[in-house]
Amino acid sequence: MIKLTSRDRIVLAAGGVVLLIFLFLQFGIFPLMESRDRLERGIAEREKALVEMAELQVQYRELHGKANTLLDQLVRRQNDFSLFSFLEQMAARSDVKKNITYMKPSETATDGPFKEILVEMKLQAVSLKQLVDFLQLVESPENVVALQRISIQENTKEKATLDVIIQVVSLDRNPEAEAR
Repeated sequence: MIKLTSRDRIVLAAGGVVLLIFLFLQFGIFPLMESRDRLERGIAEREKALVEMAELQVQYRELHGKANTLLDQLVRRQNDFSLFSFLEQMAARSDVKKNITYMKPSETATDGPFKEILVEMKLQAVSLKQLVDFLQLVESPENVVALQRISIQENTKEKATLDVIIQVVSLDRNPEAEAR
């Protein structure tokens, strides 16, 4: 065996203590600190998700309330309401019925409680006053009718008249969604 001097023994003992401290830190303390940091990050992410879920819950309740209000409006509306005939009536009242070139109805089916009904109509050679009167009659919150899009051009044949393409939209209850 090798004989060690007292100085070598002290250096060897100090090295062993340093090695033990290193191993204790490397395999004991550092993994605990890393685990704690990971847990704190996880808690922060979950708290953020919880706040986001609370915000989404508030938005959902607001939208649900609006949907219920909309359903109430649809219930109060005439049972035989038709957007097409409504537009024809409003056109007659505003004296633009004779200017209607075409009316194209369409429906959009959705999975929700409502379906969207759209009518595109073209008016030719209408005066600005006639157009404004017609648009005021068409915008009808109580009947859940609104303008979706409007395109206005000057009529080239008759002076001081307009050619207008209007998309009018309304909602109705979706019987397929109510059946579920």
